[in-house]
Amino acid sequence: MADNGINMENHENSSEFRRLERPIQIGDELIGVSGDQYKRAIVSDAILVFEFNLTKNLLMGNPLQRFGERIVRLRHAFDLPEECSYDKFLDSVSWDLSDSEKEKFMANMDASYLMDAFITGKYELWFDINKPNFEGESFWTRNTVILTQEKDTGDILGLAVVKNITSNYKREEEKVYQLEIINALSIDYTNVFMVNLMTNRIRIVRMNDVAGAFYSDELGEQYYDDALEFYIDVSVYADDRDMMRMAFSRDNILRQLIKRETFYVNFRSNINNKLQYMKLKVVRIGDIKETGNFLLAFMNVDDEIEHEMKQKKLLQDTLSMAESASHAKTMFLSNMSHDIRTPMNAIIGFTTLALNHISEQAMVKTYLDKIKSSSNHLLSLINDVLDMSRIESGKMKINKTVSTVEKIVGDVDTVMQSQIQMKHLEYSLIKRGILTRPVMMDGLRLNQILINIVGNAVKYTPEYGKVQFMITEMPSISDNTSSYQFRIKDNGIGMSKKFLEKIFTPFERDENKAIAKIQGTGLGLAITKSLVDIMEGSIFVKSEEGKGSEFLVCFDLENAKEGELSVEEKKENVYESSVINSFKDVRILLVEDNELNREIATELLKSVGFILDEAENGSQAVQMVNDSPAGYYKVILMDVMMPVMNGYESTKKIRSLEDKAKANVPIIAMTANAFEEDKNQAIECGMDKFVSKPFDINDLLVKLKEMIDMKVHSPRSGD
Repeated sequence: MADNGINMENHENSSEFRRLERPIQIGDELIGVSGDQYKRAIVSDAILVFEFNLTKNLLMGNPLQRFGERIVRLRHAFDLPEECSYDKFLDSVSWDLSDSEKEKFMANMDASYLMDAFITGKYELWFDINKPNFEGESFWTRNTVILTQEKDTGDILGLAVVKNITSNYKREEEKVYQLEIINALSIDYTNVFMVNLMTNRIRIVRMNDVAGAFYSDELGEQYYDDALEFYIDVSVYADDRDMMRMAFSRDNILRQLIKRETFYVNFRSNINNKLQYMKLKVVRIGDIKETGNFLLAFMNVDDEIEHEMKQKKLLQDTLSMAESASHAKTMFLSNMSHDIRTPMNAIIGFTTLALNHISEQAMVKTYLDKIKSSSNHLLSLINDVLDMSRIESGKMKINKTVSTVEKIVGDVDTVMQSQIQMKHLEYSLIKRGILTRPVMMDGLRLNQILINIVGNAVKYTPEYGKVQFMITEMPSISDNTSSYQFRIKDNGIGMSKKFLEKIFTPFERDENKAIAKIQGTGLGLAITKSLVDIMEGSIFVKSEEGKGSEFLVCFDLENAKEGELSVEEKKENVYESSVINSFKDVRILLVEDNELNREIATELLKSVGFILDEAENGSQAVQMVNDSPAGYYKVILMDVMMPVMNGYESTKKIRSLEDKAKANVPIIAMTANAFEEDKNQAIECGMDKFVSKPFDINDLLVKLKEMIDMKVHSPRSGD
């Protein structure tokens, strides 16, 4: 029966029960105490009492059960017969137990089991049962059985007493809970002490040498107040001592633990002459008003505090960077507003002057040249912003074509000459090695990189200063590549060391007063660095404030295959008479909603021989293509953003025409949206080529020539 959890202890050490040295008969004298007196003592506070005859398997007397202040006789309550079997009563009285608890109850109260226990000298037995009350909650009962033998008949009799011991279990649960708290703290905390507020005593739960100053075995039994004061004086950082005395006084601990289970304080210690960050935690054990017990736990939090400090610094740095970036962008917008207005003012002003002197051809030409120069400057500013946006979104693409370093350098030199001459600079262009070898590169981007750097050298070098632009062919890394080094050096105003650390950060400009007077957006070098990286080159800079700057840019460029034509050669070929003649009487459909743009494109294209029909929106274009004979239009120039029907939809509808000869007419997209995704979208919907507005007429003519030669739409031909 032991497997069923039955406890057959003799209870020799029990304060509530005692072992009977010999069988007794209820009613007889028992060690000077009458049977009735013993029964009254044993059944005090009981919630159920019943007697039984195990030998005859009979219930004796009328069992009593307590319900609050009311006592109920169970024979009447359970409608039991006069001679009720012991087994039947057990079944009746256990009606409200769960299956497992009932099985346990029946096993412990089994008549055969109890008789065997009596025979082996066990006269008093107990077991616990979990039982529901009328509110549906459970409570614990202690079921005690006292066995005796009747003198005359020899029958074995039993007295069962059931008491509510829920409070005992709760105390045990509280002890277990407190032990779990202590164990948990002992895992994470290096030193744990138990303190009693009422007695002021302290004892060790766990300790290592870190808290040696708080407690010493050599001092014997110690008082909390003394230990705390000694620890504060010896081990706590001077600036934290008053705070520690106030936080961990017994009065404050009592106030805090009445309101909450735990609290902690971070402080600094100087154990072994080393500054450490510590956490001292206080945890309530039980009812603080009744027991006065609490745990005091020490933990080193150097790593935690260091992490917090790093996070705080990171947040501060991030905030500082954000504020700096915000300031830089504000300055950029201010500078950009100024820089855009400058060429715009020139365009408007020189246009007015040209109109006022319309009959003076030489003067008008001068004004138109200045308008063109200002327009190019304005376009370059807009392109800077677009380039930065592409770079930051990871959408900047490199378009490699055949060109020569000689050609790129010559273009840069031509562009910069007017500015160099205006400032009377001593400028030297030095070339070393073979620069005429055809190589594969993005000539536009290399041009942009060099103009940005040379332009800055010219811009930030005072009048009559020196600028040197040196190009050197270096030993190549393989037979298939050519290596070039571009060195740009000046004796201008230079840059501060502080600015050199963020020279390639967008929107940043040096705080030098001389620089503040010079126009700039703070994007040029950021774009330059990004382009160099994308083109797999390298860039280095050194500068000293007041003495000048030096930039070094290096590239390894793939050699072009023999017979490949450069973009420049293609554009130059466009103007050969045979090519120009090929445009004569070629009909183009121009689809453009903006009247001014339409007029410009029409006049430019008519000047080289094209015949143009015009449509103001995509819907009109679809109708015109469908209504015309196959091959009537050799090429369609299609604007993308238009009312009624945009260029994308118009292209899709043209491509879906039943007459495939009409459906496959070559289409070139024209758009002011110069992003890679716009180009991809144009190709996706069935367009063949892509030109950005304002377009380069040379570039447009090259693409028109390719489309005319191709004659029909080639899916996904691209640029």
